Amino acid sequence: MKKMLLLFISALLLLAIVVVQVVAIKNPQSYSPGISKLAITKGNTVKSLSLNLPTYSFTNINQTAQVKVTATYTNLTKKDVTNTAKYSILNQTIATISNTGLITSKSNGSTTLTVSLDGVKTTSTIKVNSTLPVKTLVSLSVVPNSLDLTINESKTLAVQANYSDQSVANVTSQSQFSSSNPSVATINSIGAVTAINPGTTTLSVTYGNITQSVVVTVSASVNQVNVKNYGAIGNGTKDDTAAFQSAIDYLGSRGGGNVYIPAGTYSLNPIFLKPFVNLVGENRDTVTLKLSDTSGSGYYRVITMANDTKIQNITCDGNAQKHPDGIEHMHCIFAYDADRIVIDNNLLKNAVADGISISGSTDASNNVIISNNILENNGRSNIVIEQVNHLKIFNNISTNTLGRPALHFEPWEEMNFDDAKIYNNTFTSNASNGDYCIQLEGGKSDNNYFNHVEFNNNTVNCPNGGFLVMETNGAKIFDNTLNVNQIFVWIKNKDLEIYHNTINSVAGFKIEGTWGINSINTQIYDNIVTTKDDAVSIIAGSEDTKFSRNTFTGNGQGAAVYTFATVTDIKNTSFIDNTFTNFDVGIITDYNYYDVLKIDGLLVRGNTFKNFNYFALYVKGTTKNVTVDQNTFTNASAVSITVQDGPMTNISITNNTISGGFNGIVQSQNGKTGSLDGFLISGNRISNTTDPGDAWHTGAAIELIKGAKTPTNVSIINNTLTGNAVNKITVPTALLPYVKNNIFN
Repeated sequence: MKKMLLLFISALLLLAIVVVQVVAIKNPQSYSPGISKLAITKGNTVKSLSLNLPTYSFTNINQTAQVKVTATYTNLTKKDVTNTAKYSILNQTIATISNTGLITSKSNGSTTLTVSLDGVKTTSTIKVNSTLPVKTLVSLSVVPNSLDLTINESKTLAVQANYSDQSVANVTSQSQFSSSNPSVATINSIGAVTAINPGTTTLSVTYGNITQSVVVTVSASVNQVNVKNYGAIGNGTKDDTAAFQSAIDYLGSRGGGNVYIPAGTYSLNPIFLKPFVNLVGENRDTVTLKLSDTSGSGYYRVITMANDTKIQNITCDGNAQKHPDGIEHMHCIFAYDADRIVIDNNLLKNAVADGISISGSTDASNNVIISNNILENNGRSNIVIEQVNHLKIFNNISTNTLGRPALHFEPWEEMNFDDAKIYNNTFTSNASNGDYCIQLEGGKSDNNYFNHVEFNNNTVNCPNGGFLVMETNGAKIFDNTLNVNQIFVWIKNKDLEIYHNTINSVAGFKIEGTWGINSINTQIYDNIVTTKDDAVSIIAGSEDTKFSRNTFTGNGQGAAVYTFATVTDIKNTSFIDNTFTNFDVGIITDYNYYDVLKIDGLLVRGNTFKNFNYFALYVKGTTKNVTVDQNTFTNASAVSITVQDGPMTNISITNNTISGGFNGIVQSQNGKTGSLDGFLISGNRISNTTDPGDAWHTGAAIELIKGAKTPTNVSIINNTLTGNAVNKITVPTALLPYVKNNIFN
C-alpha cells in the first residue's frame, strides 16, 4: 500500500512538471530562455505620463490643488509617480507648485504646467480666475539701476517686487539674471555682478512676467577729476564752459575717466566730450548743466558726445525760454557718428530742439544706450534718432506738453539701419491735429529700411496724436498699452507685426500706400482695440495684410473696416477669427470711380460680428476673389453685394451663421456698366431677420434684387432659413434653376 502511495505521489509530481513546462512555452514569442525576471524588469521604461486633470482651474487666490501623475511603462503597467516626478510652471506669478505636485494659485491668468520623469514630459494648463481683489505684480525696482565698475570689481543687485496693493517684497533670490555681453561683465544666480573687461553690457533682471534692465560700464581703471578743481563755480551765472572743457581735455589726454560734477547749476556754452571721458553728476536732482543765457541761437548743443562716452546723473536744461529764435539744432545732448555711448539717469528738459539727438553720416552712430532718463518739454522732440544702429531705449519717462513727439525716428541718409530695442518706457504727449507722439521711421529710397525694430512693454499716452510706422523691415510692436488717436502704418513696411497690445484709440489702424509705395505682409493679431471711429482703414494700396484674433469694440459709429483702392490694388487682405462689436457698418470695400483699381483677394473667415446698425459686410466697387466663410453675425445685417460700375468676380459666402439682423444676404446694383460673375451662397444658417420688404425689394433672407443686371455663374445651395420675417430666397427668374437643396423652417 505504501509503495502504491509513493508511486501515486511521484506521478503527480511528474504531471506538475509537465504542466509548468507547457504553460511556460505556451506563448513562444514571449519566451526567452536564459533571461531572468530581474533583467526583464530593468528593461522596462516610462512610455508616457498622464495627469488627473486636463486643466487645473482656480476661482480664488491661494487656493490649492494636488496633481496626481501616473506613469505608463513600455510593458503597459502603470504606477503612481506623483512624488518622484519633476514639476515646473512657466509663469510663477500666476501659480506655484511644490516638489510633491501641490499647486497654489497666486494671481489671475493662465500658464503652463510641465511634468517630467526620466526624459518623458507632459503638460497641462493652469487657469486662475478670481473675482476677489487680486494682488498683482506691477513693477520691479532694481538697486542699483546702473553700475560703474573696474575690472575684477563685484557688486550685487537687489530686486524688489512692487504689487498692486502697494506691498513690496525682496525677490532677488527668485529672480533670473543674464548679461547681454558676458565678456564685459557676468552675473550669477544671486545677482552678483563681476566686471571682466572694459566695455558696456546690459543686464536683464526678470521676475514673473516683468524684465528690468541695468546698464553696466566697465573700465580698466577710473581716473576721476572734480570739475570745481578746474575752476567751475556752479552758481548759475558764471560761465563755467572753460572749466568743464579743461577737465574733459585733461582726462582725454590721459586715456579717459570721469569728470565728476558736484551739486550746483553750471552755466555753459557748448562742451565737447573726448573718447573715454564721461560726465558723472553727484545727483541728477542737484546737478544742472544749463545752456548760457548769452549763447548764440545757432548750432549750440549743450553737450556733444564722442566714442566710448557716458553722461550720467545730471539735469540738462536747454534754456529755450532765453532763446526764442533758436534753431532746430539746439539740443541738450547730441551725438554724431559716436559709437558705444550711454545716456543714463538724467533729466533732459527745455531744449529749443531735442532733449537727445543721435545722428551720423553713412558711418552712423552704433551701440547706443538711452536708459533711466526723464525727458520733459523739449521743443522739437524729446528723443530723435537719425543714423543709428544697435540702439536700446529703456526705462525712460518722456513727457511733452508742447504738442511735440515723445520719440521720433527720422533717418535721412539713403541706407539701411539695424537693431533698435525700445522697451519699458512711458511716452506721453499732447500732440494733435495729425501730429505724431511716436514715429518709427526707416531708411530713405528703395530697399532701405530700419531693420528689426522692437517696441514692447511701453505705455504711450497720446490720445490726440498718432503712432506712425514707416519704412521698417521685420519690426515688432507688442505687449504695449497704447492710448493714441491712431496707429498709422504708412509706406514701405515689410513683415511688420503688431500684436498683444491694448489699444484705446479714436481711429484704430490706418494702413496706407501713398504714391503706390505699399506695405507688404503686415500681421496684426491678438490685440484688444477700442475705437470711436473706424477700427481699420486700408487706403490707396497694400499687399498681404492679415488681421487675426483681435477684439475690436466701437461706440456704434464708424466702420469696422474701410478699404479704398486709389493708387494701387489692395491685394490679399485677410480678417480671421476677429471679434467686431458695436459699429455702424462692418467691412466695406470701395474704389475710385475714375480708376480701374480694385480690392483683389479678401478673406473674411471665422469672425464674430455683433451689434451693427447696418451690414457687417458691404462689398461694392471693383472687387474680386472675396471669401466670406464660417463667420457669426449677431444683431447685424450680414452681407450686401452692390454691383457698381466695374466688374466683380468670384464672391463666395459660405457656412456663416446669421441671426437677429435686419437683412441676411442681399445683392443689388447701383450702376449701369458693372457686372458680377461667379457668386456662391452655400451652407449658411440664417434666422430671425426682421426686414418685411417694401415696393422695391422683397426683404427675403437671401435676396438677389430683381431689376438689377443678372449675375452669371450663380449657385445658391444648402442654406438653412429659420424664422425670418420673409423666410424665402428670391432671385431673378433666370437664376431659379441655380437655387437648390435649401431648407426652410
